[in-house]
Amino acid sequence: MAQKLEAKGGEKGDLWDDGVHENVRKVCVGQGQDCISFIKFEYVDGSQVVVGDEHGKHTLLGVEEFEVDADDYIIYVEAFCEKKTEETIVALKFATYKGKTNQEFQTSPGVKYVLQGGKIVGFHGRSSDVLHSLGAYVSFPSTPELLGKWAKVEQKGEGPGLRCSHAIAQVGNKIYSFGGEFTPNVPIDKHLCVFDLETKTWSISPVTGDVPHLSCLGVGMVSVGSTLYVFGGRDFSRKYNGLYSFDTTTKEWKLLTPVEKGPTPRSFHSMAADENNVYVFGGVSSKERLKNLDAYNIVEKKWVQCATPGESLSARGGAGLEVVEGKVWVVYGFDGCEVDDVHYYDPVEDKWTQVETYGEKPCARSV
Repeated sequence: MAQKLEAKGGEKGDLWDDGVHENVRKVCVGQGQDCISFIKFEYVDGSQVVVGDEHGKHTLLGVEEFEVDADDYIIYVEAFCEKKTEETIVALKFATYKGKTNQEFQTSPGVKYVLQGGKIVGFHGRSSDVLHSLGAYVSFPSTPELLGKWAKVEQKGEGPGLRCSHAIAQVGNKIYSFGGEFTPNVPIDKHLCVFDLETKTWSISPVTGDVPHLSCLGVGMVSVGSTLYVFGGRDFSRKYNGLYSFDTTTKEWKLLTPVEKGPTPRSFHSMAADENNVYVFGGVSSKERLKNLDAYNIVEKKWVQCATPGESLSARGGAGLEVVEGKVWVVYGFDGCEVDDVHYYDPVEDKWTQVETYGEKPCARSV
């Protein structure tokens, strides 16, 4: 069942309604002297392409076409109306679920209206010789059914014992666990525990090199290839900012960036990695919650501070952090209360973007 969003804009012209379809395939926008002269949509219903009517009047000033990929759909429309009377639409901007837009999202003249709320599957509005208003139909894509099942694993060997606020990471068929607490704010040990996924057996890894001297909680750990990277955490009274690596083949620890030479000391931060960088986001320093994102380049062996997020991304700890298709995603977290917003950082553009999410979204949460 699709929901009809009220048309935004003026009251002049005749009503038109393209109805509800499976998806929008193409948008054609005709340029007038100082407004949108007409608009036309192509829709998809199964294997059939449905060409909608031309709403408005064609001119000789050109047509802008915006095509939507077969595996994508429009989720957001900005309509700008003429300032004085708001009776004609002077600019339109479209954005898809995968981030494709018909133009850069920059300020346009006029009063802005927004259509959003789900997958846009049809349009309606008013037109005469020009486009006066635009509304939409939205639906909510079904959530994929999860076919897996949970199973309790019978564990063998010397395990890490009961704990929380620890860090885990996977290398091959082994899971590594470091740090944590059982009694609140009391770190347990500084062992690196290993769980073999094939034998279902725990052990404590032998270690050499710059073995971390601290036992900590709220620590972060990620893997790149066969190497683990560990950053931050806290003990009874201090926050840390040393970055360590652990070679799971040679069993050697290395201190890569000493204390006071890395990002702000913190705990309950988030970590993620791609093949070249280890990312550290947010967390709690000795004074406040943080919102900065730092990247340690594995090849160049140096820290780089990424662009600072805008006001929409609050300082927080306990956020989910993951690198997907080259972008660093921040999901939820705790900024004094649990939050449910989603943002991503684009390393190429050094830019943050907040993402509007739809469907059966999980409730706000953090660690």
